Amino acid sequence: MTSVALPLLNAFCSHRREESLAGVVHRARRGDPSAFEEIVRRHQYRVYNLAYRMLRDHDDAEDLTQEAFLRVFQSLPRLRDDRALGAFITRVAANLCLTWLRSRRRHPEQTTNPTDLASVPAPAAPERHEQLRAAVSDLAPKYRLAITAFYLEGCSYAESAYMLGITPRALKTRLHRARTMLRKAVAASDTGAGEESAT
Repeated sequence: MTSVALPLLNAFCSHRREESLAGVVHRARRGDPSAFEEIVRRHQYRVYNLAYRMLRDHDDAEDLTQEAFLRVFQSLPRLRDDRALGAFITRVAANLCLTWLRSRRRHPEQTTNPTDLASVPAPAAPERHEQLRAAVSDLAPKYRLAITAFYLEGCSYAESAYMLGITPRALKTRLHRARTMLRKAVAASDTGAGEESAT
């Protein structure tokens, strides 16, 4: 076998091993549990990551991830475009995050214990990164979700807008407002830190 044919054969075999998304969705719709496990395997990290960034609690993010996949499983028969499954899963998770955050606002006694968040080891980061992370956490949920989807998850404008259920133009406006709020929050934090060190 020639040296050119071997990489082509390996690429063909790996493509065959990695079943197409449409095939996996088709099998999941027919009730194949291993197919739905494959869908979860392919998307669980992204869903958990989104949930953790929005909720800032490991246990809540895990619960929300499970709930998101339960809802996706129930909605599979109604999904029109198999190729949009990833965006659909992310949108379900985003909507659950917003619902959870609204519920927490109505029932503040159910908020997480600050020591729970302090026990999660944070990666070493410069002070500016910490200021920005705190400022993002303080944003209203709709702005936090826009920032998370576009900047932290790396979704396109179209994907982020779909996830939030708004138009790409509305997303750009929301991102602009969020960036303005973040600039003000970081500037206020810098001013506060400067005053503390002067005293």
